[in-house]
Amino acid sequence: MGKIAFDLKSTYRRGGNTVSGFTLGAFTGYFRQRHSTKNITFPYEQYAAHFVLGVIYSRSDEAVDERRIYTLDNLQDIVSVVKDFTLLLREKWRIASDRPGSGNTKNIGSMRDIQALVEGKGPFAPYGEEVFDDYWMNYLTKDMARAIDSAVPYRNLEEYWEWRDRVRRRG
Repeated sequence: MGKIAFDLKSTYRRGGNTVSGFTLGAFTGYFRQRHSTKNITFPYEQYAAHFVLGVIYSRSDEAVDERRIYTLDNLQDIVSVVKDFTLLLREKWRIASDRPGSGNTKNIGSMRDIQALVEGKGPFAPYGEEVFDDYWMNYLTKDMARAIDSAVPYRNLEEYWEWRDRVRRRG
């Protein structure tokens, strides 16, 4: 049996049943070069599972004086900037979205629906980790595609299935 990775991630509620979202790690570098140890303790291929310990919180509505200095005697007077914690422990692929996690970076994004996160019901959940891996190992941003003089093969899971079908027919 291989090693198990645990990533601690946090995100805040945006209201109702949604959160800002977790970034679940790069879909380049060690994710694609699974024997590499760059930016990772052990090669990705040595891990049997990748878990996310997710912390979901609400931002406090109370005004906070960020310049106030506290002594040890009045630590209990410090106003918390966060509240209402929800914790989850799920395999990364079960909570991953089919979209990057943040702007123009090359990170895997998470689902934003709190219930889907807690229950591990992301879009890859019905298909398994193998589809998640294949999707993100072949995913290209516009800049990545331009750098290799290629078109973006897909932008979401529906387009991925069409792309995968075309690749199989050619092969």
